[in-house]
Amino acid sequence: MPTPDSAAFSTANLQPTFSADDLLVGLLEVSHTCILLLKPVWAENATLVDFEFVLLNTMAQQMLQLPAQPTGTQLGLYPQSRLNGVFDFYCRTFLTQQPGKHHLDYQINTTTPFYLSARRAGEGLLVSFSNSVTYSSTSIEEALRASQARERAALADAETQRSHLERLFMEAPAMITILEGPNHIFKLVNPLYQQLVGPRALLGKPIAHAMPELQGQPIFDLLDKVYQTGEPFHATEMLVQLDHGNSGTLGHNYYNFIYQPTHNHKGDIDGIQVFAYEVTAQVVARLRIEASEQQQRVLNEELAAANEELQAANEEIRSNNDALFSAQLALRRLNQELESRVQHRTRELQAAQAEAERQRARLERLFMQAPGAICILNGPELVYELVNPAYQRFFPGRRLLGLPISEAIPELTQQSVWQILQRVYQTGEPYEGNEWLIRAARTDDGPMEDIYFNFVYQARHGADGTIDGIMTFAYEVTEQVVARNQIDEANRELSTTNQQLTRINQDLDNFVYTASHDLKQPVNNMAGIFEELKRTATFHDPDAPLLLGMFESALTQIHSTVGGLAEIVQVERYHGQLFTDTVQLLPLTQAIIQSMHHQVAASGAVFALEFDEVPTLDFAQLSLQSILYNLLSNALKYAHPDRPPLIRVATERTPEGMPILVVQDNGLGMDLARYGADLFQMFRRFHDHVHGTGVGLYLVNRLVEQAGGRIVVESTVGEGTTFRVYLAGK
Repeated sequence: MPTPDSAAFSTANLQPTFSADDLLVGLLEVSHTCILLLKPVWAENATLVDFEFVLLNTMAQQMLQLPAQPTGTQLGLYPQSRLNGVFDFYCRTFLTQQPGKHHLDYQINTTTPFYLSARRAGEGLLVSFSNSVTYSSTSIEEALRASQARERAALADAETQRSHLERLFMEAPAMITILEGPNHIFKLVNPLYQQLVGPRALLGKPIAHAMPELQGQPIFDLLDKVYQTGEPFHATEMLVQLDHGNSGTLGHNYYNFIYQPTHNHKGDIDGIQVFAYEVTAQVVARLRIEASEQQQRVLNEELAAANEELQAANEEIRSNNDALFSAQLALRRLNQELESRVQHRTRELQAAQAEAERQRARLERLFMQAPGAICILNGPELVYELVNPAYQRFFPGRRLLGLPISEAIPELTQQSVWQILQRVYQTGEPYEGNEWLIRAARTDDGPMEDIYFNFVYQARHGADGTIDGIMTFAYEVTEQVVARNQIDEANRELSTTNQQLTRINQDLDNFVYTASHDLKQPVNNMAGIFEELKRTATFHDPDAPLLLGMFESALTQIHSTVGGLAEIVQVERYHGQLFTDTVQLLPLTQAIIQSMHHQVAASGAVFALEFDEVPTLDFAQLSLQSILYNLLSNALKYAHPDRPPLIRVATERTPEGMPILVVQDNGLGMDLARYGADLFQMFRRFHDHVHGTGVGLYLVNRLVEQAGGRIVVESTVGEGTTFRVYLAGK
């Protein structure tokens, strides 16, 4: 049989005998083959997603039981056509414009398979199909069975995936629910979400009926907005009040959650998926910390300017003493644990018991050699069980060890410190006293004296967890308090005499210098003892390395603090003795950057130096070098982890001609609303992830103020900080 030549046919050859309209209608009506005329359906992104029915001939209407122009689409009426390959065949034929044939291995209302032919006609698709039996029924049946098997396997796989997904939702460590329809009906609720309201029924109910207590809260409006707009909603630390126990009482809980719209196969929104978890504990903890910090700032503002340096030094010393005391308590607990274990050893472990006893003796010697005053009061009568030499020096002429405090120092029972000791023993709550006045005689027959102490009372617990004593760490500050009172009196009486005020400040500097100097040797002694302890002692407790590390860290912090105090005193002592030079800013800055080349290379920092406005300054070169070094060192130290440091050092002038030194970075930044009042306080730090003493900015501010200048700071958290130093030089 010759192959048909489609090019030989032309509507022009058929005119005038056959008109085009009559010919099309006649062919459709007389054909014994089912014929479909389809029109493509396009998505917004120009993707072919379906076909609409334009016209069915009489045979197709009878075969498919549909009208001539049915409503709906191919996938809407026959969704299985996506699985059996018909839809892909239509798309391929239309897009490639190449006629094709397809064997449909799926039966519709008949016992024989269908065979399809299709070709593109203009902007539509012409499809012809029949249920001819000219093909081998055996191969068709085999293909049909294979197709049905694939369909069953696909359905089973889909069910497995659905079950797996549902199990993931139900076992997820977060609260998950799926809301369906515009009324937000609960379709799926995992156990953690159900726990929000206990046994209250949720599934199948609209959220407004299942959780009526949400009325008046923003939840319903947010769900409606997500459903209407299709835009997801993310909430962070939002307050949501629910009746968790179904008792009529609303909780006060905070949650992070996401509302994510879900879509049906047509792309329309049909529900909302909710993913949430509770963050109440984190929010409450943060609010408490913020309240505590606000209270601390208010208290600091009330301190007199003349006492700032001394009080800051005392605060740091107290903090270091607390850290030392905590480490000593931890070592004592370690010793108690060792002793407890030794008591249960057999004779075969007596050698280990002797070694543990030697270790305990070393630890006790450490207590006795500590520079801070330590004592342990045993039992409800508070009997002196341990008194180190530093504590005994408070009362050099009195017997303490082995006596109740009421007999050793009876005058304390008439003072408020006695009630504080009783309360600590009864409640177990520690107490911290700052510059506490105690009237006592240092010797048995000595006069009563006013003695001031900084101290901490900490309850001691026995093996059964009950309180069996009190541990005391004290530091006498009588000289500091008396000195401060004398300074206050001298300031009031001699406010008009600058020379006397200078002498008082020098006395304060001498005191801080002497304190820092005198602390160096005890700290070095402690470091040596600690190294000897690590070298010779054997610890059996698994927590021993952690406790030793904490103690070593405390020693390092004390050593850094003492060094910082000495540096502060040096600044004060040499104030007024440094000569003013004409300093070239560019070479000075380049030399400082070169001195920090290891930090610069490690961080990949880039510097922009712009001194055209003011290339030189009349200033003490050592002071200006210290100012620039501290500001540039901080810019490198507090760089943002997500980007290399970009540091700009420049000069400007005010309208009046005053020079301004500018240091700007793109680092972590600071919350000035929160920390601005404490920015230049001694020993204050605002980032704990890097080592530092909190002295740098204090020194910069002191040097600038001594030179008659001032500092203005601008900072944004996460973006960076700008320091503008207004100098009185030319």
